[in-house]
Amino acid sequence: MKTKTWLLLFSLLCLLLAGMSVWLLLGGEQAGYAEVYSDGELVVTLDLSKDTEYRFERGEAWNLLSVRDGKISVISASCPSQDCVHHAASDHGAPIVCLPNRLVIKFARSSAFDAMVG
Repeated sequence: MKTKTWLLLFSLLCLLLAGMSVWLLLGGEQAGYAEVYSDGELVVTLDLSKDTEYRFERGEAWNLLSVRDGKISVISASCPSQDCVHHAASDHGAPIVCLPNRLVIKFARSSAFDAMVG
């Protein structure tokens, strides 16, 4: 293939990847609820529209969660790495995970109760 053809294909690939990156980072609908799991079991569902704090404890391990302005974050934790604390406050997208404390925060558009009521 000629050089111009390769340049065109490479440019199109870069444009496609840039578009997908923007869609993944900025796209996504705000979730209405955050579901907190420990060892795969649902511990609590937090409404993101209500500012609150929730302390999760499991033995010696603990995490302090904060819901502010429709986003949830881990503001303090007993784990040594503190990766979950450094995670930005979020309202959608990938889950927030604290591996040492076995805590996972997932996002949902509606609570289980809303689904049952209709």
